[in-house]
Amino acid sequence: MVAKEASLKDIIESEPHRLEIPFFQRRYVWKEENWQELLEALEHFKEEKVFWGSVIIKLSTEKEDDSLGHCFSKGYVIDGQQRLTTIALLTKAIYDSVEEKEDWCQRVAYNDLFFPPYTSAPREKFELIIKHSRIDREEYEHIVKTGIFDDEKVEVEQDSGGQISRCYAYFKNKFKEKTKEELTTMIDNLYGDEKVFVQIILDEKDVNEQAIFDSINRAGQKLFTSDIIKNNLFKKLMYVTNDNDRVCKLCDKYWDNIFWVDEFWDEKRRFGNIGKSHLDFLLYSVACIKWPDESLQNINEKLENVFERKTECFGEEELTELIMDISKYALIYKKYIYEFGENMEEIAFGKEEHVNRLLLIMDKFKIQMFYPYILKKLYENITEYDVDHKQVVCNLSDDNLNREMKLLEAYIVRRRICSASTSGYSKKCMEVLKRGISQLYSDYDLEGDNNDVIKENRAVKEALKNIGKTEVIKMILFCIELTRWDEKDDMGRLSFNYQVEHIMPQKWKEHWKLASNRSEDERNLAVKQIGNMILLSQKLNGHLQNSEYKIKMEGVHDGKKVKEGYRDRTQLKMTKEIVDQYNAGDQSWDEEHIERRTDSIGEEVIKHWDVTKLLEEVGK
Repeated sequence: MVAKEASLKDIIESEPHRLEIPFFQRRYVWKEENWQELLEALEHFKEEKVFWGSVIIKLSTEKEDDSLGHCFSKGYVIDGQQRLTTIALLTKAIYDSVEEKEDWCQRVAYNDLFFPPYTSAPREKFELIIKHSRIDREEYEHIVKTGIFDDEKVEVEQDSGGQISRCYAYFKNKFKEKTKEELTTMIDNLYGDEKVFVQIILDEKDVNEQAIFDSINRAGQKLFTSDIIKNNLFKKLMYVTNDNDRVCKLCDKYWDNIFWVDEFWDEKRRFGNIGKSHLDFLLYSVACIKWPDESLQNINEKLENVFERKTECFGEEELTELIMDISKYALIYKKYIYEFGENMEEIAFGKEEHVNRLLLIMDKFKIQMFYPYILKKLYENITEYDVDHKQVVCNLSDDNLNREMKLLEAYIVRRRICSASTSGYSKKCMEVLKRGISQLYSDYDLEGDNNDVIKENRAVKEALKNIGKTEVIKMILFCIELTRWDEKDDMGRLSFNYQVEHIMPQKWKEHWKLASNRSEDERNLAVKQIGNMILLSQKLNGHLQNSEYKIKMEGVHDGKKVKEGYRDRTQLKMTKEIVDQYNAGDQSWDEEHIERRTDSIGEEVIKHWDVTKLLEEVGK
């Protein structure tokens, strides 16, 4: 690696002659605030010197040919695409804004936008210095080439076309107000001898460009791990096939068609304790699935190196298969994980829809580290796949799939009830990927009358007496409620949009008399038990929430405005059970009622998430 201060002229007019935007670079994304900042810096260049950032160029031993077979040197722009592209468009806008092309204007065009591929090349044979990535290439070359070798004019509107056209139109519009002298000064400022960049030259063997990018340009746009993985995969494919056209078509179809069209792939979110983009997490998941014997630390911290090493000896067929598999996993991830999470409040869940219920639980409990396993199982159950239309369908009714989903659900929910740590979930997922779903309980003693599952059953029941998090209470009651519904019911599917209600309110002292044989501490503990909780489609009126049991049950009907109580909201069967009990004459609600109901729900929880039975079903 060689780093040095450099002027723009040093970068543009020296070797390598061709600066190519590589595969991993995304489309041009700078916006008006970026263009304005650059223009203002240029206009005040003499008064206030500025640092314009870093430009990282990775040299290539490959030589590029012009149409006549003349070779010239080439380098890849690892960092600086946005700024170099903007400067080129600004330069072309200045050129197009000068009516009579004087020598300085021609010199800039032929020295700083183009280069001669050989010493005696006539100007019409000059090549563009910047070769853009495929997604922006046509638009960029049209703007920069038009009017240089012909009498045509660039016709673009500021609000039309892609971002490259908008950038050019922005500068062209601004330069209507400039005199020729002002434009000349701008060019002098741009292409003078001032060292305004740090230029970093990487040898072709330097593979860790991400670390270099991050250390030099922390304020810039993040170079994602996925960018490097993509670049390396398709460079290898080009090398083994020697068919650039075919590789470009594969890239368009199986990568850009998916990852460059949907912007959510670049969004960052938390996955466990690590922040990643959705695409980086997808590739993390693919690595876990493909190479489960790989060190989890390497996959987490050196993912691009893992892909580089594991595909080192891949041929055309293996590389193509991996790229196609990534596209399949991507479509599954988008539909069944990302879009599912985005639309969750509108989804209705059925009693036997184990995959969807597990995905709901994982989303609400923020348990992401088992997603690699989920993706693998869904991949194994693909029934329809159309990459052109970005569609995938998986068979969620597969018996084996559902048995495994139920066991994972039990593992997650029971441990959440007991407030167990999630820190080992990534490692546990890798064990499951290697040796099967029963590895969830590989560290449990499953033998004897007092084995670890039985001990955990007792811990679960005890924890139900004081679950602090409303989201956990809501999930338990929702899942138990679903067990009561089947296809015979008018409403056999439920949405996860209910509110948790304390029957005996937390502020009980005003309206709820305390029995002589009970203490305030006992009551406060009883209020927190799951037996004191129900689900309602919407909260009770604020005036009813802390009222006595009779009013909460019957509501208030004063002839003017009805305030509904539990009797009016019996859509859910667990709620109706309490109302039926009240209607049958048991019109009190105290610690004994709460404790009995807590015990009853505890038995249902153990039965519903019965680990011993579920392990037998998956063939432990």
